[in-house]
Amino acid sequence: MGYLSYEAARFDPSEAMLLVQLLPPNSSTPDEVLEVLNHYRVRATYGAVAGVLGCHWRQVGPRLGEARPLSSWVVLQDGGMPSPRQFPDDKPELRHPDLDHTPYVIRHPEILMAVIAAFRVRPLTEWWHH
Repeated sequence: MGYLSYEAARFDPSEAMLLVQLLPPNSSTPDEVLEVLNHYRVRATYGAVAGVLGCHWRQVGPRLGEARPLSSWVVLQDGGMPSPRQFPDDKPELRHPDLDHTPYVIRHPEILMAVIAAFRVRPLTEWWHH
């Protein structure tokens, strides 16, 4: 597991296009998106996730399933936190404990696609770091 630092994540969506080309359109699943967000401990908006999954942002919640810590990485555009309807304040156990680890929130599908592509090639490049 690694954290996606604020500095590492602050790049222009146009710079992400090289990695995005590695990711076929609509090839991600809700489970993969959540795995990637959890791996890097970074939040993404419903809109960004919808762009990756190829659906309307209102369809993202049902595709993620029941409220649980893993699905709390997907957040509202305004405020950057999970929906209070699914993640009420009186049920903090539903939110991931590292949710506010970084102020960065992925707001563009292109950025999320680039992060997913990087996650997919990660096993191929890990030997380089050892």
